[in-house]
Amino acid sequence: MVEFNSRQAAAQRRETILRYLERRQLYPFQVRTEPSDDLRLLVVIPCFDEPDINVTINSVARCDYPGCEVEALVVINGPEGMSAAARDNNLGVVQQIAGWGAGPGRELAEWLRVFAIRHENLPVERAGVGLARKLGMDEAVARVGRTSQADGLIISLDADCEVASNYLVQINEKFSDHPGCPGMSIYYEHAVPGHHNNPLHAAIIDYELHLRCYVAGQRLARFPYAFHTVGSAMACRASSYAEQGGMNRRQGGEDFYFIQKLAALSGYRALNSTTVYPAARLSNRVPFGTGPAMQNLLNAAESQETFSPEVYAELQAFCRLVLDSPPDRFMSGTEYLPETLQAFLQQQEFPARLAEIQSNVASAANFRKRVFRWFNAFRFLKFAQFASRESHPKVPVADAALQIARMAGICEARDSASNTEWLEIYRRLDRHADSP
Repeated sequence: MVEFNSRQAAAQRRETILRYLERRQLYPFQVRTEPSDDLRLLVVIPCFDEPDINVTINSVARCDYPGCEVEALVVINGPEGMSAAARDNNLGVVQQIAGWGAGPGRELAEWLRVFAIRHENLPVERAGVGLARKLGMDEAVARVGRTSQADGLIISLDADCEVASNYLVQINEKFSDHPGCPGMSIYYEHAVPGHHNNPLHAAIIDYELHLRCYVAGQRLARFPYAFHTVGSAMACRASSYAEQGGMNRRQGGEDFYFIQKLAALSGYRALNSTTVYPAARLSNRVPFGTGPAMQNLLNAAESQETFSPEVYAELQAFCRLVLDSPPDRFMSGTEYLPETLQAFLQQQEFPARLAEIQSNVASAANFRKRVFRWFNAFRFLKFAQFASRESHPKVPVADAALQIARMAGICEARDSASNTEWLEIYRRLDRHADSP
């Protein structure tokens, strides 16, 4: 019976993957090598105009053996009309991968195979990191579907990252420990330039502290979407990827929208027992994200600002009402929410949606789930932006770090802490945080 159930589950996963590919596959797949039946981990790495992919590939290869076969799919991509220098860098990556597989790289990790997938001359209006991730993740999912169990994990990394030695082991083990988990956000730390005179030093500290305050404030409010959404630090089951419609093609913020879909499912988690180390560097390849944020900080010569802690206090009031109030008393409770939040809910036509939810749920648990599917991570971001304009202006990130720490009762909160010290405090909080 156990063997029959296993075969049936594998068949269902394979069918889910095939249905997804029939609807969503954009280009022919390129990897002709038959996947090993022991393949479980597939690392997808978008790569455009990168001078050296070996740093990232060797970092993966130096990981501890995870007990299964691993593939790295490097998606060498670019738009129509890209510069000659970018084309040369792309060609150099192709050559590096060919040399890695035929030389000492393969000896470094016999369980790792690296493939170059070339998608150059993409339409300018569609080319970008979202499309590159999708092309690689789709091919990864197809390869999982060709294994006997059709059961594998798709790991998203970037071409400027290194990883901890236990990276693959922890991803494999944690998904095995949580069989119902559709995906995980992986703990990360930007590689901070060592010299304080390096202008990137302060910029990346401030920017990462802003990201961590944003998640810490949501976690304090008991918001169920309190996860980091970093494209180079996430993983998911191949079957969950297919069930949720795969990666989007956004040119920026693709990771935020993709993780939001997975986090809406039960069981999404944070994986804090390993680390991804993204590089701290300037970039104009995406409209927003780490690279553009760093560039803006350097251009403006100003300190990083972030959402006021009052935004999270208002979120906390909303979450408390959802989590602690009976559904039939929820509407009356909204009258006591902060005025800014009430105005936002009216603007978003929440009363009409609430009435629809209340008429279509039979339990308090389903009511809470439906409300949070409406007030999701994207809706909260819209609220934070609304509140910043209307009543709670953004504040320097150090001020927010201090106030959020005090709200959370963190004993390390003190006025004299530097931004570097605050970042270490918030990194520790994330490292030891439980999933919402």
